[in-house]
Amino acid sequence: MSGSRFAGSLALAARACALPAAAQAQASRAELEQRVAQLERMADNQGLLELSRQVEVLNAELRALRGDLEELQFALQGAKEQQRAQYLDLDQRLTAVEDGASRLAAAAAVDPAAEYQAAFDLLKAGKYPEARAGFETFLAGHPQHELASNAQYWLGEVSYVERNYDAALAAFARVLADYPQARKAPDALLKTGYCHYESKRYDQARAALRRVVAEYPDSGAARDAEARLSRMAAEGR
Repeated sequence: MSGSRFAGSLALAARACALPAAAQAQASRAELEQRVAQLERMADNQGLLELSRQVEVLNAELRALRGDLEELQFALQGAKEQQRAQYLDLDQRLTAVEDGASRLAAAAAVDPAAEYQAAFDLLKAGKYPEARAGFETFLAGHPQHELASNAQYWLGEVSYVERNYDAALAAFARVLADYPQARKAPDALLKTGYCHYESKRYDQARAALRRVVAEYPDSGAARDAEARLSRMAAEGR
């Protein structure tokens, strides 16, 4: 066999041996590519799962934040309502203070003599409860006024006309105690005697009437006291 033919035979043998190896390598590569593709698909699936999990976590956080936001909005609305209520309360209180100040200012601007005269006019009109309230208001605001003793006396007269003799006695006693030098003092003592007389306390009535005559001998009250004493004597009282 020639050398060239031998070399050709060797080449054919090498190619025959190489064909199965190449096929095997090709199969291994295909298998490897398939596994790689499978692994990539698994990676993709795991990535999707992870992404889904992260999305769910974010959604949960978003829901929590939305809940916090709603609570904050509710709290803010409540704070606004509370602030509005406090403002309205403060406004009402301020208005009440301003009204009170206005009334006090108006009352201060009233002439005391006019206030007294208004109460006296009510007395003359027979509006006794209103007159009493007027005199009491006058005395509360002007206890040292020159007409205060008169106002106290007329309080006694209101009760006397209403036949509330105990209240009348208390009012007349205040005249004698608080304003002993007042022009109405003799009349207050005279009406003290009259109250006792109407209450059938004749000994006390005589004592009061005799005091009028003794302490205020030149007064009209003294003359009225003497007349009542004479009447009591005629009545056997």
